[in-house]
Amino acid sequence: MTILRFPQRAVQAPAVEVKIDRHRIADALDWQQAVIAEARRYPGGSPALVRWLRETGLLAQCSYFSTDPEGGPLRFRFIGRPALDTLGEAWGRMMLGRPENEDPHDIFAAAISHQYLEAIDGGEAVYNEIAVTGIGQPFSFTHALIGWQIGSRRAVLSAVKMHDVVGPRSHRPVGTASDAA
Repeated sequence: MTILRFPQRAVQAPAVEVKIDRHRIADALDWQQAVIAEARRYPGGSPALVRWLRETGLLAQCSYFSTDPEGGPLRFRFIGRPALDTLGEAWGRMMLGRPENEDPHDIFAAAISHQYLEAIDGGEAVYNEIAVTGIGQPFSFTHALIGWQIGSRRAVLSAVKMHDVVGPRSHRPVGTASDAA
């Protein structure tokens, strides 16, 4: 009889690493530049922006975060396909409506949150390339972030292009278009 011995220590999860490289807006993909241009037409966002995103087929590539009217943390209001394909449908259902700082991928969420705040506080669109390891399969993406602040209400729209994601693609985002306004 063979006796198998297993190590007494638990297997350590790989460390999460997030590498963010800032690029010029001019380096963004054409459709990301179009989203930025259209969003600038609607300071503070608008149902008309959501309608334009839906009509152009770009809504599914975007995620939208906003605070409650009285302020507070940014909340997931609309989660697009890139995030769902990467982090999972269950994650999307769990996070919809919740503060973005409650994301269980805390190191990744904190790094991205700084980018959201920069887009909101700086009043200018931000374009980054991001590489992530330690959360499932490594993945990378670019995002164009457009932020707004009106009184105590803050919001950010993220237009995402994934680079290294394996899995089925669908164009059915979690949430409804009304969640993004």
